[in-house]
Amino acid sequence: MAWFIFVTSTVFRGNWASYEKRYIKEFPVRPIDFTDPADVALHDKMVALVQTMLDLHEKKQSEQNPQTLRRLKTEINTTDRQIDRLVYQLYNLTDEEIALVEAS
Repeated sequence: MAWFIFVTSTVFRGNWASYEKRYIKEFPVRPIDFTDPADVALHDKMVALVQTMLDLHEKKQSEQNPQTLRRLKTEINTTDRQIDRLVYQLYNLTDEEIALVEAS
């Protein structure tokens, strides 16, 4: 969403963008077809990944061991990449579009 907002809204000095309603309302939210087993599987995978991310961040907040913290950060980064790939799949992005999003 941040990429979309930076591309479609006003970007101000200091490199921050406007998240006004007029920009957010244009954000293309892909609906899930719950009658389509493939869509349901993608939805369920996203829900599981988001829950994993929430759990990892909760563990990270209370962790004091530096080695465990490094492992948790690695798991968070891996989960974040999995979520990104799933979003790319949901929106049927091409390799060129993915490169454009990741370059931002």
